[in-house]
Amino acid sequence: MNLRGFNLLLLLLGLALGATLALLLTRGSEALPGETEAERRGQQYVEVSRAATAEVQAFLGIHHDTVDEQAQTVLDGATGDFKEQYADELDSLKQSAEDQQSTAVATVLEVGISDIDSTTAKVLVAANTEVTSRSTDGEVRTVPWRIQLDMVKEGGRWLTSGLEFVG
Repeated sequence: MNLRGFNLLLLLLGLALGATLALLLTRGSEALPGETEAERRGQQYVEVSRAATAEVQAFLGIHHDTVDEQAQTVLDGATGDFKEQYADELDSLKQSAEDQQSTAVATVLEVGISDIDSTTAKVLVAANTEVTSRSTDGEVRTVPWRIQLDMVKEGGRWLTSGLEFVG
């Protein structure tokens, strides 16, 4: 092999090595083909945020005529102890909503994820409810809420396993 052939071979090997190194450095270990680790993590944040938003809106929102349907939405997004505790309180919730003719529309203002891995997340949610009831004499009252959700991924869905009101 002459010097020119040897230099060409070295150039090709260098290019192949460079391309392989670039590919390894830009790919995450858990990424799907064509998906970077950052893209996978971003999608996970979107899924958790959507699930947390839906659960908080269902949990805080109420209309005295549709408590059963709204409660089912909460239960569909719940699991574990939280699901059991909520189910245990349904009769009381329904009775109170009907007695007070309560209506509450929840608006999620902000969602923050404080801790996350592939199957669990801790989510902080700031929300307001616009409440009317007999106790407000039919006037709309805004009530702010700060909630921490513990979420788990089950069957490909993010579900609420714990809910706590925080300061």
